[in-house]
Amino acid sequence: MCSDRVVVAVVVVSTVAGCNLFSTRTPEPPGSGTVQFDQPTSELIVVANMLSAIGQKNTEAFMLCLADTLQGFSPAQQYSFEPSAEAGARFGAKFASWSRTDERQAFLALVSRLGPDQVPTVTLGDAHFDVRSPDSAVYVATYLLQLPIALPSVPTRVAGTLRWTIVPNRLGLWAISRWRDAASAANDSIPDTWSTLKALLAN
Repeated sequence: MCSDRVVVAVVVVSTVAGCNLFSTRTPEPPGSGTVQFDQPTSELIVVANMLSAIGQKNTEAFMLCLADTLQGFSPAQQYSFEPSAEAGARFGAKFASWSRTDERQAFLALVSRLGPDQVPTVTLGDAHFDVRSPDSAVYVATYLLQLPIALPSVPTRVAGTLRWTIVPNRLGLWAISRWRDAASAANDSIPDTWSTLKALLAN
């Protein structure tokens, strides 16, 4: 089981104890359009790709981590997002029809608000796999996402627990099929979750 704290910024440089999830990568030059993305032949690589995409502000790499029928995943594996209870109650109509398009819009809106040298920072705690099998894996971690600038009406610190269900397509390439978000007692001083940030950015 993997556990430890992982900080993701411009590049992923940390290793979760015993799992060798992450390796050092060359940062993507701002605006270069280069996708830093390893072939996702395992659930471990999907986790590393997702965290790297966030740190590099790389929308294309971010979206490649989310399962899509156009990438050979079955309709039952199509990406879905389950918001935290608080955000679900507040933004119920928005999350009722949430899709990969909304994910893309929210991530693009986030990136557009950051300068070339400003990057989101994700800190993970108690990161581990609840389930690992040949056709499914469930990755769980508490998170703290911090944005380096003040954004009007948008929280710059969100925290909670993420739960990623990661599955392979018919070619043996893995992606996140389901993302469940929840509040976490580990960061109960921060009222907003990642769900709230997504909802406010995807307009």
